[in-house]
Amino acid sequence: MRYNWINAEEFSFNCFLLLDRWIIEMICRNYREWAEFEKSLGAALAYNPAVAWYFVQRSPESKAYVEQIIATAAKGLSAEEVRRAEVFVLQAMETSVVYAYPEVMNRNCNYIYDWDKKHLLDLADFRGALVLDVGSGTGRLAFAAAEQARQVYASEPTDRLREYIRDKIKRENISNVKVLDGTADSLPYEDNTFDIVMSGHVVGDHYDLELAELTRVVKNGGVIIDCIGDDDHTRKPDEELLRRGFEAFYHVSKSGGDIYTYRKTIMK
Repeated sequence: MRYNWINAEEFSFNCFLLLDRWIIEMICRNYREWAEFEKSLGAALAYNPAVAWYFVQRSPESKAYVEQIIATAAKGLSAEEVRRAEVFVLQAMETSVVYAYPEVMNRNCNYIYDWDKKHLLDLADFRGALVLDVGSGTGRLAFAAAEQARQVYASEPTDRLREYIRDKIKRENISNVKVLDGTADSLPYEDNTFDIVMSGHVVGDHYDLELAELTRVVKNGGVIIDCIGDDDHTRKPDEELLRRGFEAFYHVSKSGGDIYTYRKTIMK
């Protein structure tokens, strides 16, 4: 699905030098059945040796694949042909490219700029709570919760986004948000730590692993929240979350999208 978060013509292929290991590995793993993407990625890397070197150094597990697609890349491509390959890859990976440019992410991603924080704050009592935001991104949920919470920990695996959150904390003198690395299936926190564990656009790749980890770090009687942003997509409730005991709350976004948020009280 194309989201139109970026115009790839405006971006350098070198932006991949700003991305983390998990993103590079995902790019090299998840699109091997997409022939046009693999061909374009091979050409773009073949003619951008610094980026190819970075892919291999940053993601050693992707080394064999990178070498393979470079070896099969067309020889003697013109600058225009190389640029077309770069633009194809950049546009296909737009949801990753924006991680390198948090300001672009905030400005262009409708699920951020169209979102109203009341859709989060209505789901639980954040007053005085110890809160974990998993996959914090640019801090959409974390900063909203921090208006009421005692302390919010923003867990984010992307370095550029962690830097963005830290810069905002410093710039706005926010005292109750702390930033750490961590993924939904491997959180660097002790068992039974948080009153509220929340995320948005994170749970769904591996429900068992992710929900087990979120459940592990929430206190007995605490709450897990899944609160996506507001977009224009047509969607149905997440049957997996419903089957696992989550309540669903529905609203229509400003742009006409079907938005479901979820909440579950955890009893251990």
